[in-house]
This record gives sequence, structure tokens and C-alpha cells, in this order.
Amino acid sequence: MHARRACLILLATAVLTLPAVAGEVPGPSTNILITFNVGSVENGKDVVLKTYEMVVNANGKPVEMSTGARVPIATTSFRVSDDGTRVATPITSYTYQHVGFSAKVNARFMEDGSIQLRGRIDDSSLTGTRGANGRPYIQSMDQHISATLIDGRPLRISRVDENDTRSFFIQVRADRLDDDGERVAAR
Repeated sequence: MHARRACLILLATAVLTLPAVAGEVPGPSTNILITFNVGSVENGKDVVLKTYEMVVNANGKPVEMSTGARVPIATTSFRVSDDGTRVATPITSYTYQHVGFSAKVNARFMEDGSIQLRGRIDDSSLTGTRGANGRPYIQSMDQHISATLIDGRPLRISRVDENDTRSFFIQVRADRLDDDGERVAAR
């Protein structure tokens, strides 16, 4: 009887302390710092052009971030007069397009401690070149992501080769934060 009780107590103690030995999976209230680096590869070297950071909660609920500007793009249409002269009168109106960075992501911890990140990111910018119609060219990378990240390690999630000398990329990194907002993996 005593051996059976001792065995049950030993088993219960082992089960209760197992998560601490294996490295506990952080709870859903743990914050994660998500860092997006948008850059280019020029002559074989990474050049980070923009960095965006956002804090998300590991509860799997989506979080949104948007930064940039609404750029007016002129659109000209023509109205033909009804007075019999058939004169076309130009009418210029403007449409506005968001140019900048936006992200809608959610994160959760997996059983092995890795971080599952899902969502959509978009980065766009004016190229400085205008088309034949005078409208600006807008370069854009729109990426749907579903990735498993290791705490503190970056992952390149997309790359676009524009020509032989220049490519663009988006890289993401997830860092678990402690209660003071400090990176856990940095310790």
C-alpha cells in the first residue's frame, strides 16, 4: 500500500515538473515583438531600407499596422459636349492610393516553443519614374505569410528580382518579450 502511494506521488511530481524541465511553452498573454526589414540586394549585399516593428500578443488574434501616405493619382476623362459641336472637354479627377507599409498578422506559440506567424504584409513605394501617361509607377510587394519562426532568428519571406543588379526582400523576425518588454532570446 505504501509503495503504491509513493509511486503515485512520484508520478504526480514528475508530471507537474515536466513542463519546467522541458522548457515551458509561453502562455497566450505573452507579447512578441515582430520586426519587418524591407530592403534590397545590391551587388550581392543586403541593404536594409526600412524597418518596421510591432508588438503582438500570442493569442492568435490579428493585429494591424499601417504607415505611409495616400498619393493622389490624376485620372483624366473626356466629356463630349451635347451642343452639336462634339468638343471634348478634359475632366481631371484624382484617385488616392496608399503608398507605404501595412501589415495584418497574428502570432501564437507552438508546443515546441517556436512562433507561428500568419497574415499579410504589403510594402509599396514610388519609383521616381513616370509612365507615358504621366502617372507615377508604384512598386509593390504584397505577401501572404504563414511561417514558423524560431525566437530571435530572422527569416527571409520574399524576394523579388527586378533586374541583374537589384533585388528586393522582406525579412521577418519574432522575439518573445518578458514582462519588462525586453527580448527573452537576447539574454
